[in-house]
Amino acid sequence: MTEKTITVDLKDKSYNIHIKQNILSQSGKYISQLKIGRKILIVTQNKIPYIFYKDLKSSLTKHGFKVYILVLPSGEHNKDLNSLLKIISIAIKNKFERNDSFCALGGGVISDLTGFAASIYFRGINFVCIPTTLLGMVDAAIGGKTAVNIKEGKNLLGTFYQPKIILIDPKCLKTLPQKEFLVGMGEVIKYGLLEKTAKQPFSKNGFFSFLRTKKNSILKLRTNELLKIIIHSALVKAHVVSKDEKESGLRAILNFGHTFAHGIEQAYNYKTYTHGEAVSIGMCLAYKLALRYNLISEKQADLVVSLIKDFGLPTKLPNTSRLNQIIKSMMHDKKVKDGKLRFVIPEKEIGRVKIISEIPINEVKAVFKD
Repeated sequence: MTEKTITVDLKDKSYNIHIKQNILSQSGKYISQLKIGRKILIVTQNKIPYIFYKDLKSSLTKHGFKVYILVLPSGEHNKDLNSLLKIISIAIKNKFERNDSFCALGGGVISDLTGFAASIYFRGINFVCIPTTLLGMVDAAIGGKTAVNIKEGKNLLGTFYQPKIILIDPKCLKTLPQKEFLVGMGEVIKYGLLEKTAKQPFSKNGFFSFLRTKKNSILKLRTNELLKIIIHSALVKAHVVSKDEKESGLRAILNFGHTFAHGIEQAYNYKTYTHGEAVSIGMCLAYKLALRYNLISEKQADLVVSLIKDFGLPTKLPNTSRLNQIIKSMMHDKKVKDGKLRFVIPEKEIGRVKIISEIPINEVKAVFKD
């Protein structure tokens, strides 16, 4: 494929997203153009194929970088202060300076963690992001949200800190386990459900319709369809972030399904449900909430739930035994305002959403039981 370049327009913090097959093995060429320091720490996880960081290191070394690698254990539960300190310790030990860089190679856990480390080391050093999962490519790597989890909640310690560059190699998805691919599809479907509010149309028929008609090709990892969902999702995210970097308005719509999801993830100790699975359940709960307030039709809700099921993602919890824990976790969510939960919920038609915060807790609990 020819290279697709998308710009996240944030004035002096603007950066490019480069999408191209085999870009991983050419990464040194792109990163060397940033005029940054010669030391770079690659942070990755043990489930990332060795060939990925071998190719990355080889390309960086070829372009004059001194490369260090930190391989962390995989899993959301390892996005914690212990992993953060491991990154910082390596940087201190090897005398990293402010002009040097941390490079995230992996999924959303690694981009969140590495970006946060970059934002606080010397009050901010260069951050490079190379997502290898669908979730990272379409969502987590883009927009500068960084964080770690603590026992009180998910992403409660974090910053807005933009990368210098994002390199996306769709070829990385060919080695991704199906479950990990579906984690990303939860976020991809989200873009189809807020397309009209985001005002970044995919085509005349819309992105949601494309996902319905091309489901089989997407699940078979056909290159053409993969490129389309990656490019469109990245365009939507870049457009929204460019309009609202720090979530003071429009960007909040990207949290569709996430208030529910973060509560579910934490209540199950980040082990039972992946982020994409929790978001899928959260989006279905948001549709149930909208149905209770007559904001959408049952037919629309059924179409959305059917699509989520078709991609092998869950649509509800099997039981409500942890409901109180979920609600408690949700009340610690960053999106709580004036002591009230804020939700992004659908309205009028598929692709349109709005933010509301006046829903009583008993109504929230009820949708889990519907």
